[in-house]
Amino acid sequence: MGMDFDRFTRSILLAQGGFDTFLKADAEQKSKILEQITGTEIYSSISLYVHQRLRDENEVLNCLQVEVAGINTLDEQQEEYIKQKLNNKEQEALLTETQLKENMKAVTWLKNIDELKKEIKLISNEEESFLSEYEHFSEERERLKKALKASELDGKYALLNEVRNQLAEEQQSLNDEETQLPSLYLDASKKEALLKQAEQKIFEVKNEQKILVPLLQKVRSVDHQITDKMEAIRHCNDACKKISEIILSEEDQLKYYKTNYHLLQQEFNAVETYLHQHQADEWLLSGYAGIETQLERLNTIQHDITGKKTEKQVCISRFDTTKQALKSINEEIKHISQKQSQVEHSIQLKQQELETLLNGRLVREYLAEREALYREMVLLQKISDLESERASLEDGKPCPLCGAKHHPYAMGNIPEKNECEKKIADLSILIEKTNLIVEDLNKQEQIKLKYHNEQVEAEKKQIALSGECQQLEKECSVINTQLSCWIQEYEDVKQSICDKLKPIDNIVELQDFNASELRIRLKERMKNWQKQKQKKEILAQQKNDCESKVKTITAILETHSLSLKEKQVELSKLQVELETLKNERHVLFGVKKADQEEQRLTESLADAELSEKQARTSYISVQQQLRISESRISSLKTQITNKKSVLNKKAYEFKALLAKSLFPDEQVFIDARLSIEARNKLQDKEHELERKRAELEHKKKDREVRLATEVRKSITSLTLDQLESQQKGYDDTFSQLRDNIAELKHQLTENSEARERVKEKDNEIEAQKNECLRWQNLHTLIGSVDGKKYRNFAQGLTFERMVSHANRQLEKMTDRYLLIRDEKEPLALNVIDNYQAGEERSTKNLSGGESFIVSLSLALGLSHMASKNVRVDSLFLDEGFGSLDEEALDIALETLAGLQQEGKLIGVISHVTALKERISSQIQVIPQTGGQSVISGYGCKKVLG
Repeated sequence: MGMDFDRFTRSILLAQGGFDTFLKADAEQKSKILEQITGTEIYSSISLYVHQRLRDENEVLNCLQVEVAGINTLDEQQEEYIKQKLNNKEQEALLTETQLKENMKAVTWLKNIDELKKEIKLISNEEESFLSEYEHFSEERERLKKALKASELDGKYALLNEVRNQLAEEQQSLNDEETQLPSLYLDASKKEALLKQAEQKIFEVKNEQKILVPLLQKVRSVDHQITDKMEAIRHCNDACKKISEIILSEEDQLKYYKTNYHLLQQEFNAVETYLHQHQADEWLLSGYAGIETQLERLNTIQHDITGKKTEKQVCISRFDTTKQALKSINEEIKHISQKQSQVEHSIQLKQQELETLLNGRLVREYLAEREALYREMVLLQKISDLESERASLEDGKPCPLCGAKHHPYAMGNIPEKNECEKKIADLSILIEKTNLIVEDLNKQEQIKLKYHNEQVEAEKKQIALSGECQQLEKECSVINTQLSCWIQEYEDVKQSICDKLKPIDNIVELQDFNASELRIRLKERMKNWQKQKQKKEILAQQKNDCESKVKTITAILETHSLSLKEKQVELSKLQVELETLKNERHVLFGVKKADQEEQRLTESLADAELSEKQARTSYISVQQQLRISESRISSLKTQITNKKSVLNKKAYEFKALLAKSLFPDEQVFIDARLSIEARNKLQDKEHELERKRAELEHKKKDREVRLATEVRKSITSLTLDQLESQQKGYDDTFSQLRDNIAELKHQLTENSEARERVKEKDNEIEAQKNECLRWQNLHTLIGSVDGKKYRNFAQGLTFERMVSHANRQLEKMTDRYLLIRDEKEPLALNVIDNYQAGEERSTKNLSGGESFIVSLSLALGLSHMASKNVRVDSLFLDEGFGSLDEEALDIALETLAGLQQEGKLIGVISHVTALKERISSQIQVIPQTGGQSVISGYGCKKVLG
């Protein structure tokens, strides 16, 4: 349902001895129940929100008004005065700028004349320097002329030199060839002698090879026979070794099987002894299955006992933990109650402090007073800012701004701002302290609500832990009963097992009985018996196999010994034949090898042929070089003769050209020649000098013409120093005027922006005032600092509705009473007693039976109400029927039956006999021994742990 235990018992459960709890609850408790059942907690939130929103909107309005009060603007006369002043300053600046330009023009004219004179002087200096450089270049110029004249003969001279060089190269080649010719003749004779020696070597090797071939064939035949005999001996030796190894292996196996037979016989005797000594274990083959079933049952019981003991220990531990937690919760509830008292005391102190601080006034009154002081402060600031204008005022003459002839503040009689500022500061501190106290109160209220929620949660935990303690006590009792049953069953099964195992020696002791260990030992004894039985059969079979193997190996050894003797005889015969063949081979060729000798002769013949071929090639090459050298010498002699004739002709022609070019001889011509780079460098320098001379002449003429033109202008008769001094004065004046103009424009711009801001703020203030008025109207209707104003109104309507529902139910049960709301207390109830002439009296004066009927009608009225938080579909009545007479009881039961038909769930807890007969669906609680009870009825079943 979403309700805590306390609210549930006051509204849905009519408990024994407390069925009139809701009826006698105070207004605050009724309010909380109605709030949760009907969902009216939203009205408290709305009321608190409206109160806070009005406060926030008023703060915004105050901030806007303070911002407007702090914005300074000019009136129309002040603005017009500044505009006129700006116009005058701009005219002065224009005139000063014109004078400044004229002065700058004269300064520039004088500077240009001085600059031209300086340039003409520099050009004259450059001319003097150039003439000196031009004279120094005269020798180089003369050398350049000779070089240019000599360059005309460079082609003819190059041809002459080429012929001379060719003749010298051919003469040198002829000398080199004639020097090499004797060495070529000597080399040719040596090569011819080497060729003859190589041919003689080939002849000798071929004769030796012809003699050795028949002998090598005979030696190879003997070697082949020796190889065959050695192979036969090797095969015979291998066969003997193999047979010997087989004999040794068979002897080892024979020894192994004899030893193994002896060991098997010993082991067989030991197994027979074990089976004789443990003959009683044979019973386990048939009786173990029954014993194993009983042991498994013992293990199961033991496991269950262990689990239950653990469960018991856990249950006891949980009980102790829960009991300790219950104790902690009780202490926590006590601690929270103490904190709530402290917070409530703190809230009372803060409220007293707030009342003392405000001194019976409201916060908005202080805010209005501070706003008025701000406006007065702004007015005083404006009056103070007009100090220079006030100084020029005279009594009887009109003010240039307002036109008034009376000037109360002309002599400085300005009201003091300090007193106003002090009042504003005091008010601001008071308002700030008030806001801090209100914020602190809100925080304390939140803390109070937090502690209340913590207390409710702790009470829930307390109820849950108490129920858990009772449940754990019951669980421990059930566990103890089950443990006793299982322990008795365990002892009975254990005694049965011991009786069955008495014939088997040393297998079980009652005082040290362990089911798991006994099961392992029995299984091991049975397995050992079966293992020894099987082992006896296996050992008997192995003995027979071993005896058969000994006989077989003895027969095989005799066969292999005979075969080994035959192979040894054959080996002796082959060794004698091999020795005879080796002696014959030694007589024929000694220790030399036929293949190596044949290979040696072949290689010797190949080497001799190769040497002969190389000698012949060298001889032919030398003969060719000798013929080429003789031919080249003849050709060079002919070319040298022709070149001498051509050289003489070229030398004569060049000498004639030198004479025409005024060069006395070839050496003078050679001295006059220059390289192309040197010649080009001198030509470039000559061209540069000519260009520089022309440029200087042009620059000097240009500067002289420009100087004459500037002088003719005659712009001023003042000197440059006088003009520069005048220029500085104009600059300072113009800069001052420009700063004044900028300042005046800035004042006008600031005033325009301030007016726009004031206009915007006025619009915002007007809108904010409308918003504050809207929230003030709403606050007057439903707003409050604690949220009770709107909540009480809404809950009054809800309570009225609930009373209406309750009266309808009450009318069905009795015509004597009618419930009405108390006029002074909205959530208090009175009754009209129709049997006492309609007398109105308090519900506190009702008797027990009357209180039950009224409380029942109220509970039924609540059950007809629901919200999104709580849906009341159930009603529980714990006793209370005993106070009713027979007629009232019938009426109450008929009413409850009618609600059941409407789909409501009605639960009645009672011991009244009449109720047992009238209610068909029952759950009976039947007391048992040991403080336990059993429930029975529809839907009840036993749950096994």
